[in-house]
Amino acid sequence: MFQLLQATVANPGIMVQQGKIYLVMTIVTIILVGLFLYVASIDKKISQLEK
Repeated sequence: MFQLLQATVANPGIMVQQGKIYLVMTIVTIILVGLFLYVASIDKKISQLEK
């Protein structure tokens, strides 16, 4: 098991080799920012309703 982990670290994955990991991370970041903005807007609307 330990040798398998060492081989993985020594040999980067296909996604890292082809640079697609950056695309995936960009998409994940955009989704998280969108969710954060959505939750913030819902919170603002709920605060206005409570008043």
